[in-house]
Amino acid sequence: MSAPGTTLPLPPAEEPIGPAHDAELLAAGSGAELIALLQDGVYELDREFRYVRVNAAGAKLAQKAAQEMVGKRVQDLFPDAQSLPLHEAAQRVMHTRRAERIETFFPRFYRWYANTVYPTAGGVAIFARDITEQKALEQNLVFLAKASKVLASSLDYGKTLRNVAKLAVPHFADWCTVDLLTGPTRVELLAMAHVDPKKVKWGRALRRANPVNLNDLDGLPRVLRTGKPEFYPLITDDLLVAMAKNERDLDLARSVGFSSVMIVPLVVERRTIGAITFVAAESGRHYTKADLAMAEELASRVALAIANARLFQASQRAVALRDDFISIASHELKTPVTSLKVYAELLLRQAAQAGDARTGDQLRKMNRQIGKLGQLIEDLLDVSKIEAGKLELRHEALNLNALVAAIVDDIQATAENHAIAIEGAIQGRVVGDSDRLGQVVANLLTNAIKYSPQAKRVVVRLADTPAGASIQVEDFGIGIGAEHLDKIFDRFYRVSSAEGKTFPGLGIGLSICRDIVERHGGRLTVESVRGQGSIFTMTLPYHSPG
Repeated sequence: MSAPGTTLPLPPAEEPIGPAHDAELLAAGSGAELIALLQDGVYELDREFRYVRVNAAGAKLAQKAAQEMVGKRVQDLFPDAQSLPLHEAAQRVMHTRRAERIETFFPRFYRWYANTVYPTAGGVAIFARDITEQKALEQNLVFLAKASKVLASSLDYGKTLRNVAKLAVPHFADWCTVDLLTGPTRVELLAMAHVDPKKVKWGRALRRANPVNLNDLDGLPRVLRTGKPEFYPLITDDLLVAMAKNERDLDLARSVGFSSVMIVPLVVERRTIGAITFVAAESGRHYTKADLAMAEELASRVALAIANARLFQASQRAVALRDDFISIASHELKTPVTSLKVYAELLLRQAAQAGDARTGDQLRKMNRQIGKLGQLIEDLLDVSKIEAGKLELRHEALNLNALVAAIVDDIQATAENHAIAIEGAIQGRVVGDSDRLGQVVANLLTNAIKYSPQAKRVVVRLADTPAGASIQVEDFGIGIGAEHLDKIFDRFYRVSSAEGKTFPGLGIGLSICRDIVERHGGRLTVESVRGQGSIFTMTLPYHSPG
């Protein structure tokens, strides 16, 4: 048997492949009855490539009658045969007298065959087995793997589904469309693919002129209504006539040249959200049940990708709304808190003038709490700025020694039970935002005091290192367990003591600090042991003059 196609050669065999006496039986003519019963196609050819014998299975594979083939040359029945690898393999076998195996794809029949070519006394014998289902399974698995990779590549499901449709053509279909339900009666054509861009343009124009009517009884509307696939392995003209609404639709369907169609639903939590349509036309391919199973598996993965993308988009919208709320609420809270602080400081001065020590002490405590509330509001504003990418930094030459000393003085003034010591100095040149870096130092010092309630001191160490200017803040408090070290800089994460006590705060300060330091090109790290205190280290890169 021979027809137009492509081949995948397999290693030649040293001995005849299959039953050892097949070729001898053919040569002697004693195996005629056995050959007739074989499920494989068998073709005996003489040296002129005339068919000497063809069994029933072989005639069926060739889609011709056996008596029509016997006595005819291969090239007479199949004009392209001499240029095909199977024909070339037969010529080699005649010359070498050694059997060969070769896999061949025949577009004329859209079938794959595994062929074994034997030498015989008068020429060659070809045993052909249809392996189309096996090859389809292999190719479908490869396609499914590629499609899954595409689906996982992006959360923009519109773009992703267009790429999946393009991937399906021409491997799995001549046409591929993806439709989504975007309303009770509205169907959106999300993707359409064909090897010819002009046909895609034509197809889209045709869809716009003839939108999907969900009340139609067959095809895509029924799949969208029922959530069950439509499978048409063989499209006949009678089927086109039965499904056409009018002569115009029938002429259109005939012009497309449908040979096979599958429409599979996209289902999420038992709800049909759309469908994928695969159409075989120019290729002449006919889909099998194995193809349908693959299409349904692909559809389930596509539906999952759409659901995940929609969940992500919903979460992004929720985050945006949250950030907007935080930003607005923080701004609204900032004004009254500022006013409260002004009035508290005014009352403090009045209490001092009146010599009312008790009232002055109470007002100082109130003022500290107002200051903490103000800092929480500032932190919330910073979070919203970071999320929106609007946290701006100034860049100027810094005197880190003076900056740290000023921050320590401010914190020391309110630290009733802790002494803060500064050790060392920094000589290297650093450029950055003094306010933001001061915010980091202040936050680290405040945390050091908060998380070391029983300790009496905090140490700040300044040093030049090969990695840059180093500012360390060490406390001798509760420490941080190893299980918390990887999470300590996560937003809204708070550490508790060994007794399970949780300290007040929103758990966003360290997250903001890390973002500020990293925006300066530096690093913020922590070393800690539960019960032995913590060391936070901020390292900032040096900048050369100019």
